[in-house]
Amino acid sequence: MTERLYLEDSMTAAFDAVVIACEPTKDGYLVELDRSAFFPNKGGQPCDVGTLSGAKITDVNEQGERLWHLADRAFAVGDAVHGEIDFARRFDIMQQHTGEHLLSYCAWKLFGAQNVGFHCALTYATLDLDKPVGHDGIAEIETLANRLAAENARVTATIYESEKDLEGIPLRKHAEGLTAPIRIVTIEGSDACTCCAPHVRRTGEIGQLKIVEAIPYKGGTRCTFLCGMRALSHAQAMQNTVSAIALRFSTSREQAETAVIRQGDELSAAKRELRQAYAALDEYLAKSLIAEAEDVKGKKLIVKVLESVDPKRLRNLAGATMQGKALTVLFSVTGERTSYLLASNGLKTDMGLLIGAVNTALSGNGGGRGTLAQGSARTPSGIGETVEGLRTYFRNVLLHE
Repeated sequence: MTERLYLEDSMTAAFDAVVIACEPTKDGYLVELDRSAFFPNKGGQPCDVGTLSGAKITDVNEQGERLWHLADRAFAVGDAVHGEIDFARRFDIMQQHTGEHLLSYCAWKLFGAQNVGFHCALTYATLDLDKPVGHDGIAEIETLANRLAAENARVTATIYESEKDLEGIPLRKHAEGLTAPIRIVTIEGSDACTCCAPHVRRTGEIGQLKIVEAIPYKGGTRCTFLCGMRALSHAQAMQNTVSAIALRFSTSREQAETAVIRQGDELSAAKRELRQAYAALDEYLAKSLIAEAEDVKGKKLIVKVLESVDPKRLRNLAGATMQGKALTVLFSVTGERTSYLLASNGLKTDMGLLIGAVNTALSGNGGGRGTLAQGSARTPSGIGETVEGLRTYFRNVLLHE
């Protein structure tokens, strides 16, 4: 069994060991050591990576009591080796994990919410709480956690040989299914809970704690958070974004939100005015279409190509032409795409059948049924000739209605 050096000292970055097993695998070689500072994939966080006497260690996993290091070359049993972990990665993950303990404590202290899940990726971390916590509550948790972090309290790990030794220790959380020896991580003056992972030495090393998102999750709340340099990078990115917005509006960062809201209000008003203008225009356009309609045995046929008309307007336009027995087919050409809509009134023919002819002629896709069908296609060259051919087809349909 491998002696886990990280259990005693999370700051151990280099160590010497002896190879006690080496087995080939499809991805390299699994190496077992008599002692190791490499933390495995465990406890909701990724493993340490690094080197072992120059060989790359890219993955570390537990199998029962055995600790396997995935190396890119083989070692002989009995080899003396020197291991070095990627400590920048280790420290970053420690910041997130100790930060999670502090956030969990604050959620429990303020709202009685229990931590029921933790995951630390290489760019973000999540904490799952068993209770819904609103926006103001999340802000309270975040603020208290940062205040406690600034106190620079000691973070210690103690291994207890039996459950009886834990009696009288106020634990926020005791993971189920643990067997002695049991490791307790304590933040002086606040938190204490079972944990197998490396942690920073003092809360000040966590750096800033920032909850960047909190969403409902399984009846509780999932918080996505960042600590240390991750939080700093996020703050810098947000500042750059706000600065760019402020520059765009020729205002200060402090007034950027007001400027965006003002423009949003102005845009909404402009859209309302535009819709009103389009409604008036479409009323005029519908009258023009009706005036141009072809009479086919008492039924009105309208087939029209409209340049640069928003496809969303086609339905209302076609609806306004539905007077008596009628078939209206409108094409909206906007750049490389052509949208089309078929509408009928008082006819037996299903528009879902007629649109098949349009799809074939334009190599497009569309469907519908009853009195309405619509589709779109890449605008072909010579669309005018294609539409005239379709006009003849629709005329014949009406002749045989």
